[in-house]
Amino acid sequence: MLHYFSKDETPLPKLGFLGQGNNGYVTLVRNGDGLLMAKKTSFLRYSEDLEKEVRIMDRFFSINFNTVRATSPTVSYETMPFNVKVCSIHMEVAPHGSLKDMLTKAGGTLPENVIGYCIFQVLEGIRDLHQHGYVHCDLKPENILIFPSYAHEDLCELKLGDFGSAKEPNGPDPVDGSLFEDNPEYLAPEAVGPRGMISSAVDIWSLGTMVMEMMGVTIRGRSDYVPRTLSQMTLDFVRRCSERNPGLEPLRRSS
Repeated sequence: MLHYFSKDETPLPKLGFLGQGNNGYVTLVRNGDGLLMAKKTSFLRYSEDLEKEVRIMDRFFSINFNTVRATSPTVSYETMPFNVKVCSIHMEVAPHGSLKDMLTKAGGTLPENVIGYCIFQVLEGIRDLHQHGYVHCDLKPENILIFPSYAHEDLCELKLGDFGSAKEPNGPDPVDGSLFEDNPEYLAPEAVGPRGMISSAVDIWSLGTMVMEMMGVTIRGRSDYVPRTLSQMTLDFVRRCSERNPGLEPLRRSS
């Protein structure tokens, strides 16, 4: 059995800043063997979230090629200047950044065929999660990472990342206020409030919102609104994502 803790380690040299989230930041580092890795660092109070991320990445290492791989099965602990204690995990590096980066570089809109290609890969990833009783709970372009594809020339490979908010089988629901704190339009209505339910429908709702964002649609404050500017195929897909407890297979067929 893998151990998810390690003793204090000497920090690896930081080669660059890759990004920042609500609970930490990611840097590019190189280990003693010369391997480039992405290092996610958080304050000590978020150590349980990092432990969960490592567990999930390790769980799906060999059965889901659409999830990011951890390069170490442990959470490392360091003491920073001014005696600030932090924890970190190491993962494979996404050379092309995130889906959010792609969207920004494209001016905020992607062609519909590119959106379909991306969403199909995301569906492949969450299908395996859902089949094993997991819910990602934080699907958004920032958490979809882009890798080069070795199977299809000139096409990228997308992987799910950031499992800190995920719900594990028989595990507790994520804290309601922590879900999509900065992106409330990504949170499914049935997950809101003290009686909110966390199920696979949460990820499907987020998927529909993601499609709208990639189409360049303003989604701030979205409820059940689906804009008429989308194509009929995309409208149908987004409507299916907005249904209560939508099925995954019809979505895969329409993507």
